[in-house]
Formats: sequence, C-alpha cells, structure tokens
Amino acid sequence: MKEKKEKISNLLPKLPNKPGVYKFIDKEGRVIYVGKAKDLKKRVKQYFQNKEQGVKTKKMLENTEDLDYTIVDSELEALILELNLIKELRPKYNILLKDDKNFVYIMISNEEFPRIQIVRKITDKKATYYGPKTAKHKVEKTFKILKKVSPFRHCGLEMTTEKDGSIKVTKKTIKYPCLDYYIKRCPGPCIGEITKEDYARIINQIKKFFEGHHEELLKDLKKQMQEFVSNKEFEKAGKIRDRILNIEEIAEKQKISDPNQKDKDIINYVIENNRAFFNLFQIRDGKLINQENFILQAQSLEDNEQDPEVLEAFLLQYYEKTHNIPKEILIPHEPANQEEVRTFIKNEKESSVKLLIPQKGTKNKLLSLSHKNAKIYADRNRTSWQENSKENENSVKELKKLLKLKDEPKRIECYDISHLAGTDTVGSMIVFTKGPPDKNMYRKFRVQSVQDKPDDYKSLEEVLTRRLSRLTVKIAAKDYKLKKATKKTTPEIQEILKKEKLLTKDFDKQTHYHLEDPKKKIAGTLNLLEINENIAELQGLYINPKHRGKKLGHKLITEVCLKSKAKRIYIACKKELAEYYARLGFEPIKTIPKELKNACLKCRDITGQTIWYAIEKKRLKPDASFSKIPDLIVIDGGKGQLSSATKVLKKLKIDLPVISIAKQEEEIFLPTQKPSIKLDRNSPTLKLIQRARDEAHRFAITYNRKLRNKKIT
Repeated sequence: MKEKKEKISNLLPKLPNKPGVYKFIDKEGRVIYVGKAKDLKKRVKQYFQNKEQGVKTKKMLENTEDLDYTIVDSELEALILELNLIKELRPKYNILLKDDKNFVYIMISNEEFPRIQIVRKITDKKATYYGPKTAKHKVEKTFKILKKVSPFRHCGLEMTTEKDGSIKVTKKTIKYPCLDYYIKRCPGPCIGEITKEDYARIINQIKKFFEGHHEELLKDLKKQMQEFVSNKEFEKAGKIRDRILNIEEIAEKQKISDPNQKDKDIINYVIENNRAFFNLFQIRDGKLINQENFILQAQSLEDNEQDPEVLEAFLLQYYEKTHNIPKEILIPHEPANQEEVRTFIKNEKESSVKLLIPQKGTKNKLLSLSHKNAKIYADRNRTSWQENSKENENSVKELKKLLKLKDEPKRIECYDISHLAGTDTVGSMIVFTKGPPDKNMYRKFRVQSVQDKPDDYKSLEEVLTRRLSRLTVKIAAKDYKLKKATKKTTPEIQEILKKEKLLTKDFDKQTHYHLEDPKKKIAGTLNLLEINENIAELQGLYINPKHRGKKLGHKLITEVCLKSKAKRIYIACKKELAEYYARLGFEPIKTIPKELKNACLKCRDITGQTIWYAIEKKRLKPDASFSKIPDLIVIDGGKGQLSSATKVLKKLKIDLPVISIAKQEEEIFLPTQKPSIKLDRNSPTLKLIQRARDEAHRFAITYNRKLRNKKIT
C-alpha cells in the first residue's frame, strides 16, 4: 500500500497541464478506468486530493496501482479518444452500454448495386447504417416485410456496370439467379433484369422508409405508378400499387406525435440497481417510427437521481453508433460537458444539432412519456433480475453441497465441441459468474489437432489443454508475489547476481524486481533496463534452486515485462536457454537495434556467446478470462467426455472440480463417483447446469456455422 502511494505521488507532479486521456491501471496491468480532461494534472490530482469521494471512486482508487496518459491537441480529441478506448478496453469502472455487442444494424452498402444486410458491427464507413437496434427479431421481421414492399439483393456478389450498360459479376460466374429472384424477393441485377438507375431508385425508397419519410416516399411511388400507367406498363404499375398499399399499412400503425412535422429524438432514463435504463423515441415527419430501450451499467450509481455523467455516456456511446441523427434531441437535463457532447454529435452528423431541455408544452409531455416508458422497462427488468438472483443464489449453494466443494462455485466454466461430419471442428468456453452468464468472458477455439474426422474426445482434450495450460503458472506460483526492490533488498539482489555471475556493469541503471516466497524471502530476481519508450531489456534472471519447477521464471518475466513502459522487450540468453524463451513467446532477432547496442555493448559480450530474443509487450497482456481460475468445470457429455477432461487435469497437475452432464437422461457424472446423479427436473441446480450446457452448445454451433458460411461465400 505504501509503495503504491509513493509511486502515484511521484507520478502526479509529472502530469502535464494539457488536454488528454488518463488511464487507471490495476495490479494485473488491466485498465479499470478511462477518463478525459481539459487539464490532465489538475483533473487526476482531484481524485487523490479530494477526501469526499463516492463509493465507486473509492473502490476504483483502492484498485489503482498505476497511471498512464495520452496528450492530445483539444478537448474534442480527448473525448473521441476516450470513447474509442472505452469501446476497446471496456474498463470496469466506466459507464458502459450493456450487451452492446448484441445490437444489430441494417446496412446499405456503398456499391453500384447496394446490398441490404443485417449486421452487428459498423465496419464500412462508406455504407449507410440504421440502428443500433436492441431486438434482432423485430429487425428480421422488418427485413422480410421490406423485401415484399421493395425487393432488393443481400447476396455477397460483386457487380459492376460496363461501358455498354451491361452488368458484370466479378470473381464468380453466374449461370442462374438465386432463389430470391424466383420468389420475387430480388429484382435480379446479377442477370441484368434491372438497370442501375431503376435499382438506385428502389434503394432511395428504402432509405426514405427507414428514415420515416413515408409521405415523401408515397408521393414518389404514386408519381412513378402514374408514369407506368401513362406508358401502358400496367404490370409494373400494379407492382408499385402493391408497394404503396404495404407502406400505407405500416404507416397507419404509427402514432402521430408532433403536428409540427419535425424530426427529433426523445431521451429519458431512470437509475436502479447500478443500472441506468434508457428509453429513446425516434420521431420522423411527426410520426413515432421507432422506440428502443437501452441499459447502461456501472459499479455504483445513485438510484432515482439524475446523473450528468450517465447522460453524457449514453449520448456519446449511442450517437457514435448511429447515423440517423435528427436536428433536435430532447433530454431531461444537461449532460456533463454539454458543449463537448454537442460538438461531437454535430461532427458525427456534419450539421448543427440542438440539445433541448423542454420545461413545458408538447415537448415536455413527450419527455415525460419517455420517462414513463423507461420506468416500465426498469420495473420489468427489476422483477426478472430479482427472481433470477434468488434462483442463482439457491442453485450455487446447492451445487456446493452436492459436489462437496470448499466454497460456493462463483465462476463456472462449461465446454462443448461442435462440428459437421468432422469438418470445421470448434470448441466453446462459456462462463457463468455468481449464477448468470458473463458473455464478456466467453471464448471460442478452432480445433487444430482434429481435421476432417469426428473425434470429440481428442478435440475436447485440445481445447481444455489450451485453456488450462494458461493456469499452470498462476496456480503453481500463486503464493509468490512480485516486489520492486527496496534499499534493503537491493544489496541482497546484487550479492545473488554476483555469486551467479549475472551481475552487469549497468546494475545502477536497472529497475530491480524479485519474487517473494510465503516466508518473505527472495525466491527469484529479474532486472529491467528501460532504454527508451520502444526498447527495454531484461537482465539477471535467477530462480533459487529450492523454488524451481513452479513456473516462477514465467511469472517473473511476464509480470516484469508488463511493468515496462517500452513496446518491445529484449533479452540475451545462452544457447541452451533459447528453447525456454521461445516457449514464452520470445522470437529470435537477426539485427540488434542501435540503441540496445549502445546501451549494452560495453557491459557484456553479445557476439557468438548469446542469442538475442524479443517480444512485443502487448502479446504478454493477460486475457481477462483465461487469467481467472474456475471454481467448477462443466463438460457437455457423458463418461467419455468427463474422462478426457480428467486426463487433461492430471497431465497439467491442476486440481479443479469437474463434472459432465449427459443430454438424454440429464445425468450428472463425477470423476470420484461411479453412479450418476439424477436431480429433480425442477431443481435450481439442474437448471443452472442445463443453462450452462445449452449456452456452451449454442455458442459452439454459432461459431461452427460462421466458419462454414465463410467457406460458402
């Protein structure tokens, strides 16, 4: 604790008085909070000087071991960088959109013959996106209706128009159109059944449909129908008539909410159980065209209180994801950093946007209606959350008794294998934390050892080996702590290195680390020489013979590398140790950087006697899921699958409880018990294990299908 305070207090004066982004880092090297600041020094100092902190901030500071920052030119740049880092790192103490990976968009590609698809990510900046949408089934329903109203293509074919007006399909030969063409769900551009201009007209109509401009769309369609009638093209006119009728039917279902015909978004929210429940109304051409509900989660939020930071987080995260931004956004109160938020949204829309806080009139009534819907959404989620919470609590307690575990299994990992006749074999790992699923911790594996033949047992062994081998270091070395050398321990480290002939002339320039055993004695040492922001060198690796065989070298190297500020870490080793460093991920290098030569040439022989290795620091960052030890492993299968799992555990010398569940009779098998366990069908414990098994199965199948679809397209 004292070391941490000293380290942070030394860092604070070095912070610049410039705009930028700061990161709080925990003892495992993970970023737990990202923030922006107009003045980095002033803002970060406030955290450590202000004694009256909220619960969330206190917990965050308790877990903070290190600081990092990035300087930018303006507040807006800081805001954008903060948003991108939050999206990438998903820090524990930031306010985040819950399950935003499950959002879907309708994408219209930027091609000569645009495709319309349902996607989960914004990958093509040139394409047009509508969303995010929280309910995929509703989007799919809209998608089907739309194909009836205005047929379009969603295939992956690449098409171009030649100079003579003919359509050419590239990278593939088309003999016949697909089924969509024959059932009149696609106009057939791939076989030249529609011109580029006519297809563009359909796409523009669809865009108007999604933007809620039904009146404008109907006007265009009626004009088009009259043209076909005038030219005596009655069949084409009939198709347009059918489209008009379908659109009128959809538009009729929508409630007129603003007689002024202005486009606006209405946003309101309530806070409960460390969650902010948001409701959003989209009004276009005076009609309510869409309603979405979102959940933002954080470590600690005050119930039923307005929070400017929560509102800011939602506005930034939502409008960064959507392209359909109106000219007016109605909100219940000012967000934190209002001008920055306004500028950010304006830049996203590329035109002026008003953030309005109505106090009376129609707009205030709409805002109140949004608040009521947010409360209903919160109530619905609260009920289900409370029920699930009680059930999860009971099931975990029962599971502890059933399996005779020391503690309640807070982290449950479940594994399954999926393939199609032996092809594209994959494995899945899903995680349940304290009962409910933790989707951020899910991992998938592409099986390498089994190809083109079904072998579930061998596949499972590979998946478990790849996952659990990462734990061998953590489990073997769990009683040893990395310490930075003090005035007391530095002479002892120096003496050890001198005795082992590992002492170098640049000892004083190094930062010294050691592993402390349970008796608080030095079990191993490793020194770090920081050369510049890109290069650092490891020196003086030593493990006491009494403590060897416990993966301490691996622990030392990994954790010290993560302490370094350099992007690339180098090490010079004897030829007999080359294989060891290669296993850790280090790669041999042919040329030594000049900076490294200049720093090291005077202090040791680097010609012929040693091999130089290097590793990128980012490769050593621990996986958030793989670095955690499960309390229970569940396998989808019977005795055979359980036997494969126990075989891997024995091989890796890892002692963890493991069970399997067979589908037919829903039997639970234990390695130490021959007869299977058959629980009551209504048992909370059985339901928990079944949920984990079914989720692992779903996750594995989804990945297998994804791989097969890639081959097809």
